Amino acid sequence: MFADLSACGGILTMAAGFRVSKIKSVPLVDLMPALILVMPFSALWSSLMQ
Repeated sequence: MFADLSACGGILTMAAGFRVSKIKSVPLVDLMPALILVMPFSALWSSLMQ
């Protein structure tokens, strides 16, 4: 679960970098719920794969 949360945070960090460097304007507020949703989905996925 921690690895999934870290991966989600990495994607958000990359999107923030794109926005700061003006490569692509990504709305970061729309991506924030992913930080909350990644934990239950990760737990569900790991319980289904056992």
